[in-house]
Amino acid sequence: MVLKVRRFSGMPDFEELPVAKLTRFPLEPREYKPYSQVRICFDGEGALHVQLLSFEAHPLPESAMEAIFRFPGSQDFLSFSLNSLGEFSIRTGDADFTTRSSGHYFTGEDLQGIYWGGNLCFPGKLLERQFPGFAPLPGSRFSGNFYKVCDAPQRPHWGSFFPADFSHARTEAANLGEMVVIDY
Repeated sequence: MVLKVRRFSGMPDFEELPVAKLTRFPLEPREYKPYSQVRICFDGEGALHVQLLSFEAHPLPESAMEAIFRFPGSQDFLSFSLNSLGEFSIRTGDADFTTRSSGHYFTGEDLQGIYWGGNLCFPGKLLERQFPGFAPLPGSRFSGNFYKVCDAPQRPHWGSFFPADFSHARTEAANLGEMVVIDY
């Protein structure tokens, strides 16, 4: 399976994007699998936008979502992380770009229950500088995966969009799936 990632000509509209539902919880023996989803796109200036959303009845502070990407020509990875308290980070390898990126946390309740999430953005100029072998143009390919994790003993769980072996680092290439940029 290849995940199609849209590039908008201007600013993104998340409501127009398909939803990547995290359905694989290989280490979860119970029925507890929080509904989590991700939307991803590039804007007209090449910025990478990621929307993370999780529905949990009583989210724990340790409850978090991650989006991890690898781009051609680089050994580094780009990581977006957001926890249920609204704390987020955007990193490439050992470098922290949180203060040079943007994030908006939200929480609420609807007919599906209580939700929390956020819209995170890594600027196009930083993407170009950190990953010079990649340009978010139609047909460009990269790899990534989305994770819902919680290490709290009350409700531990580890889930993903693409299949992942959680005995290895989530950033390893074997735990990432293929993505392709589209413009439609």
